[in-house]
Amino acid sequence: MEPLILKLFGEVKLIHGADGDIALPRKTQMLLAYLASNSEQHITRDKLAGLLWADRGEEQARHSLRQCLFTLAKSIGDDAGSLINADRHSISLNPDVVEVDIWSFERLLAQDTPDAMRQAAAQHVDEFLAGIRFDDESLDTWCAAERTRFRELCYETLVKLSSHYGDTARLDDAIDAGRRLVALDPLREDGHRTLMRHYSRAGRRAEAFKQYRSCQEILRAELNVAPEAATLDLFLEIKERSNEGEAASETADDPSGQPDGTEAPEQAMPPAAANRKWLIFALGLFLVIVLAAAVLGLNIGQSN
Repeated sequence: MEPLILKLFGEVKLIHGADGDIALPRKTQMLLAYLASNSEQHITRDKLAGLLWADRGEEQARHSLRQCLFTLAKSIGDDAGSLINADRHSISLNPDVVEVDIWSFERLLAQDTPDAMRQAAAQHVDEFLAGIRFDDESLDTWCAAERTRFRELCYETLVKLSSHYGDTARLDDAIDAGRRLVALDPLREDGHRTLMRHYSRAGRRAEAFKQYRSCQEILRAELNVAPEAATLDLFLEIKERSNEGEAASETADDPSGQPDGTEAPEQAMPPAAANRKWLIFALGLFLVIVLAAAVLGLNIGQSN
């Protein structure tokens, strides 16, 4: 029997082998998501009915829950086994017949190895229940908390991966992890700084500068603030290294700095030095003329 696969990152999907996606009503999607998120608990029927059908009376809500479970079982078919463990009082998902992406995500994180973290980050393709909106405040609060929790777990994982790739000189992978950090939370400057450092290490300083400007624009548009001092300092540090590298490159390319036996081209005299040279020349010429006139005058006087 092929297992069922339940995906909760992004759009909710229940996949049954070669049959592909099983179409599910919105309430059924919410039911499966809540059960999966609380997999270690047996949720009471009353609680589920009250959460999912809060706008209905108690008995009508319980009837809606029973109808939802019946429709789900009919959609899956008998060959998929019992997806739901249910008795008169409580309901839970059967982990023996379904694989859930959020379960796999957390199992991989618990291994805390680079390969497992890479696989976990690949699972988080989008926000938890990205396509679902909730009318009930309790469900909305629960979903917001779960989205934040999974986002933070993914962010921390990408930080570790980025650091690992940087330490092992896998700069392309480090840059990819840095890009995901920024995409996951554009308002967190540590992600922008991480990406700027990796760009700089890879010699892609123009992209590091572009990333800083992107950070500036996002913060101005969303929060009306300037980047933190740490982000500005990093930008200036990368810019200084870039200027030093350009200066070193120009010196290396200058024939006058190469001991290859070729004569360095004559350099133009600075304007100030040229002015002094002509002033001295003019003063000397003036003294020669005055001296010549004096000698000439002396000779004329003697002849008279």
